[in-house]
Amino acid sequence: MPKKRRDNGLYQKQITTGKKADGTYIRKTVYAKTKKELDEKVTEATEGIKMGFGFNAGNTTFAALTEVWFTNQGAGMTEKWMYKMRKLIEKHLLPSFGYMKIKDLKTIHLQTLIGEKAREGLATSTMKQIKQTAVRILNVAVDSEMLPRNVFERVKVPKKEPKERQALDDDQIRMVNETWDTHFMGYPALIMLYCGLRRGEMLALQWRDIDLKRDIITVNKSVTIIKNQPAIKKPKSKSGTREVPIPLLLHNALMEVKGSPKDIVCPNSSGGYMSYAAYDSAWHSYMNHLNIYYGGKNASRSKPKVQVIKPFTAHMLRHTYATMLYDAGVDIKSAQKFLGHASVEMTLAVYTHLTKFKVDGAIDSLNTHIAEMGYGGELMKKTL
Repeated sequence: MPKKRRDNGLYQKQITTGKKADGTYIRKTVYAKTKKELDEKVTEATEGIKMGFGFNAGNTTFAALTEVWFTNQGAGMTEKWMYKMRKLIEKHLLPSFGYMKIKDLKTIHLQTLIGEKAREGLATSTMKQIKQTAVRILNVAVDSEMLPRNVFERVKVPKKEPKERQALDDDQIRMVNETWDTHFMGYPALIMLYCGLRRGEMLALQWRDIDLKRDIITVNKSVTIIKNQPAIKKPKSKSGTREVPIPLLLHNALMEVKGSPKDIVCPNSSGGYMSYAAYDSAWHSYMNHLNIYYGGKNASRSKPKVQVIKPFTAHMLRHTYATMLYDAGVDIKSAQKFLGHASVEMTLAVYTHLTKFKVDGAIDSLNTHIAEMGYGGELMKKTL
């Protein structure tokens, strides 16, 4: 039907929106003040009907558009990718503006969200992923001419300095060594400390992967989570599959606890693979155990919790292992192999950080030595 101008000055045009049960067409009329506005509304409505949003596509919410994006993107994507994207969107995007109509969204909506995430301490990479995902979802509407432009593209993500890698201090290392047989997470912690396994690699480890005759741990798989359930995956790169030497201290501990070949080294309560949630609960229990073991106390109705230890993470154990390799003078290529880094540059980044730490410490030691020997006289008094 051609454009018509009504007596009230509005332009109108009918479009077909579907068919009735008897085969007759369902038509709706679009109204606008100008021909250009009418063309835009007709395009918006037509594209909305094609995409399944119906005649009032302009009222489509960001949450509804997200489902269309998933339908379009889902083909060829892994189940793991779909799960991760849904978790990210449900956690960060939908609570903020999932209910909003896409035509009402402004740059400030996503920019405000990113600002909140930055104050919460989210990594720059995570904030970038949030923005990129929001942009891609809104592009579905832009490509379909439901929106004239993508207002999220102009959002800026603040750059945050990456957290400095932390290794365990001497007291924390002593705690792991002294208590490895007093808690069910004790020997997994010992393995991560002295073999540098990642959390997922530790959770996937089976006793048949541990060869105490050759003193070698074979790393060839990792635990991932799909639909809230643990699943086994292969390493991302060839370097992820590796053999890691077992130090004597760890050898002696494992000789006391070694299970049957098919058993999982760090199982859940039923003997299966731990989920991340189960692991977090187990690790929290381990940290609490260490705190009580060394004199701390849990909170009660009348008294607050007494914390006497500094908690640590599995990744800190891995970084401690890298530190020990460096301190032991292990060459960069061997360290890369033991750590399972995809490139030597990754290992160099760790070693460079440790070198700077050592240089800073060496300078402090030198200044202290010079002062103790009385060298420099008044010059030392001015600078120390």
